[in-house]
Amino acid sequence: MSHRQYGLWINGAVERPAENRTYDRYSPATGELVASICLATPENVGKAVASAKAAFKSGVWSKMPAIERGKIIQRFADLVMAELDHLSVIEADEAGKTMAAARGEIQWSVELARFAATLAWNIPGRVVNHEGAEKLGLITHEALPVVGMILPWNFPTVTLFQKLPYALVAGCSVVIKPSTFTPGTTLEYARLAKEAGIPDGVISVLPGNGDEVGRTLCLHPDIDMISFTGSTNIGKEIAGLCGQTLKKVALELGGKGANIVFADADLDAAVDGALAAFTINQGEECCAGARLLVETSIAGDFVDRLAIKARALKLGTSKDADADLGPMIHEQHHAKVLSYIETSKGEGAKLVTGGGRPADPRLDAGYFVEPTIFTGITPEMTIFKEEVFGPVLGVTTFENEAEAIALANATPYGLANGVWTKDLDRAMHVSAALESGFVYVNCYLETVPQLPFGGAKASGLGRENGTEGLLEFMQTKSTFMRLRATR
Repeated sequence: MSHRQYGLWINGAVERPAENRTYDRYSPATGELVASICLATPENVGKAVASAKAAFKSGVWSKMPAIERGKIIQRFADLVMAELDHLSVIEADEAGKTMAAARGEIQWSVELARFAATLAWNIPGRVVNHEGAEKLGLITHEALPVVGMILPWNFPTVTLFQKLPYALVAGCSVVIKPSTFTPGTTLEYARLAKEAGIPDGVISVLPGNGDEVGRTLCLHPDIDMISFTGSTNIGKEIAGLCGQTLKKVALELGGKGANIVFADADLDAAVDGALAAFTINQGEECCAGARLLVETSIAGDFVDRLAIKARALKLGTSKDADADLGPMIHEQHHAKVLSYIETSKGEGAKLVTGGGRPADPRLDAGYFVEPTIFTGITPEMTIFKEEVFGPVLGVTTFENEAEAIALANATPYGLANGVWTKDLDRAMHVSAALESGFVYVNCYLETVPQLPFGGAKASGLGRENGTEGLLEFMQTKSTFMRLRATR
């Protein structure tokens, strides 16, 4: 089977830059060539931004009744579901996901799009009309004209759909820079959006290097907002670039989640939750519960049970229907994850299971890492402080509630944490004390589209999903009127 070939998507059509620079994407699971992707230049950015601005000014989308925009986004969601199998193969090939994970990611993303579409029926606004008969105040929300979106490689579809449908409901035009490693589905979604009825120019997709495409988007004077998902270090750079033109910036950044298990928890559920928390998407997950905090009285038995389940997980490619975990995204990241494992050993952590590449020779061509569990982790250790972004778990014990909270908060990050307990008072108290934008109670990595998502501290600025996710792409206007005196 020949590999896929992609151009850029600008103003409703496929374009190939005159320079004809391409990037060949090889499967991180098998090493096979899966796609060749054209790389955009700063000149392509300029053209895409100009078409986005022209589309916004024309009003063909921005002035369309919001309800009509919502209907078109629902049609877009229908078209995505109609091509679920095709899109799942692309996502799995490029990102190294299992097929089940790729399908699940796309299906969840469609739910986000459907929810976002419903917001078109009720875009918020307020009236202030009790300050006297001659005074009337209006609070309205207007779309930011052109939004630049910069996406990561770990969840190409989810991170797009936490942004795109909300911006479209608002009436924005968007220019998207997907990761060079995983642009295929984003380009396919642009095609489907046009088929659904979204006008040309409203969506452009520009795969390319961050130094060229990403930087140009951040500095372009006709980009009104940058919405970025990725590492905290790059997020800081983007914030600085956006500050030069005082454009709005929304950042969904890294994390080092603590998953806290109290002795009174449903331990069967907590073991399963702890396993998923550090192995979902092979640990390449910003919300991963990579720090497991377990009450000392149950820690030994809990870790033993968790290790048995971790050893039973099957690593494999997207063609392995029963695979639980895929590979790391590329060679450099694979080496980085393995280096964290070696560092942990050197710092005195006790290796319980895993610890390197799998022994299965069928997986030698891929960048696989065994699910790895360490105990004896203290706050001074590297694995406690830094985001590994792989299937590596560090276990720390605690004696009481106060110590658990202190350990959980002993990080510059604040994206997500988990709490396992049957005590409702404890669940509420600990959740309130945790310094993170999201808290999972008696579950992990579960949510609904109505809940906003985002981080505290070094984990970001702004919110995605929920009504808050819509308002991120809008600016507030206050209008005050003095009315004719009542006669």
